[in-house]
Amino acid sequence: MLNVYSKPFKAFSVLKAVQKVFNIGIVLSLGLPGLAWAQVNISGKPGLIYIPSAEVVADGTFSFGYGFNPSSYAFRFSPQANPLVTTRNSESIAFVNLVVFPRLEVNINLLLPNGPIQYSAKGIGDRQIDIKYALLTEKAKRPSVAVIISAPFGIDNSLITNVVVATKHVNISKSITTAFTLGMSSPYSLYRAEVKNDKDSDIFSGYTLKDKRDKPNYYLAGPFGGVNLNVNKKGGFMVEWDSQHVNVGAYALLFKHWTVQAGLLNGDQVTASTSYAIPLLRKPKRP
Repeated sequence: MLNVYSKPFKAFSVLKAVQKVFNIGIVLSLGLPGLAWAQVNISGKPGLIYIPSAEVVADGTFSFGYGFNPSSYAFRFSPQANPLVTTRNSESIAFVNLVVFPRLEVNINLLLPNGPIQYSAKGIGDRQIDIKYALLTEKAKRPSVAVIISAPFGIDNSLITNVVVATKHVNISKSITTAFTLGMSSPYSLYRAEVKNDKDSDIFSGYTLKDKRDKPNYYLAGPFGGVNLNVNKKGGFMVEWDSQHVNVGAYALLFKHWTVQAGLLNGDQVTASTSYAIPLLRKPKRP
């Protein structure tokens, strides 16, 4: 098996990638009905900028998109994240998300470096599968509550998400709704951290319990929370604590399906993402 991160990648243009997704979004926007929709985080799960939420999306909703993670906060491809890396690479995260059954979501994401790295063979990237299940749906006096678990079969995954999270909406006015999210992420993860790609012949071996906090850059370890202020269901503003930093951002919903967003991580570097949601289950027409 080829080493996943071993051949220099061709120069990657973030603007071209985002523009391509945008063009697809415009084409798909024509003729599609509205659907229950949720803002997604950098890995494609309903959430804010980095953090996930307990939003319950309509059954049969399929979404896909792209996220850009800046170099100073790269999880793998930066000297502070990996001493073997001498280049400073930002990261691209492609994702798909499907609500398989009511309350149950499956998310697949792929993390890649932007630009060349010093390894010598090309690979696919850092692949990960996450499962989300809503334990409780939101009611007038209680929040929605969900658990998210990352499949442990990957090799040294960067976006491992083992969390319990709650979200509650509060109507400020007829046009403004605020969603409060609070959660806890386990800093410990069981996964195949020590397995080499060229020896990856058995997904049921090589498991190790690791503490994310041993790494300079890590994703979700400890308490996290945020506020999403939505205006007329057409866009909004976000502020979050991702267990390490305070991030702020804004987003817009176009054509009822296509979301674009940008954020500032720790008051330092810009992140951006785009996603598109499609209802796979059509509601029956009324007679």
